[in-house]
Amino acid sequence: LWNGELEKTATAHTIPACTWYPETEFCYLTNKSGWFLATKGGFNNESHNHNDVGTFSLYVNTIPVLIDAGVGTYTRQTFSSERYTIWTMQSNYHNLPMINGVPQSFGQNYKATDVVCQPKKRFFSANIATAYPKEAEVNSWTRAYSLGDKQLTITDNFSLKSAKESNQVNFLTWGKVDISVPGKVTIDVQGQEVTLEYPGEFTATVETINLPDTRLSNVWGTEIYRIALKDKDARLTGKYKFVIK
Repeated sequence: LWNGELEKTATAHTIPACTWYPETEFCYLTNKSGWFLATKGGFNNESHNHNDVGTFSLYVNTIPVLIDAGVGTYTRQTFSSERYTIWTMQSNYHNLPMINGVPQSFGQNYKATDVVCQPKKRFFSANIATAYPKEAEVNSWTRAYSLGDKQLTITDNFSLKSAKESNQVNFLTWGKVDISVPGKVTIDVQGQEVTLEYPGEFTATVETINLPDTRLSNVWGTEIYRIALKDKDARLTGKYKFVIK
């Protein structure tokens, strides 16, 4: 409206509970409590690829809580055969498992299969086994996300050919991390607190990742943290459940 001065008017915009792109297998889920989940299937030879099939990011009230670190300053290494020696490109520095101690590999054939999106249930799942090389000795690994009204449930249902090393499931954050209570990780990002509940068969450690690259530190600060949940035993089959509240 214009009456001698400009009066600003806001246009209402409703974010859908689910946005699904079947060609790229990107899925975005929201709830009415201000949670936003981004996850993906895809394959490990996409444009500007990271080895990140099945990963996710979680925002709560517009604050990123569990994150993708992004990419640092471009160098010769970024666009060379050494690309996947950079930690930000590796699946073990995304919100993903290391299977038998092995991360995902680069290439067209390293991909998600059996990808499912159920918008009404706010549910996404994918078999990410084929994103890992043969050294991982994995038959199937179905990573599933279910976004409820006030929590996110993540499950890993798996079958391995051999159990050479116990599995490790990683989560990245830039908040304050407290692992003092067994079975629960508390994360506080700018006053937004969530808890990550994990099974009793895991032990939790926290790795500090320093960010000397200003392209990363300008976003996250001088450091971020990798929460590493490691199974106490090496097992051929199993189902892990993680609940974020």
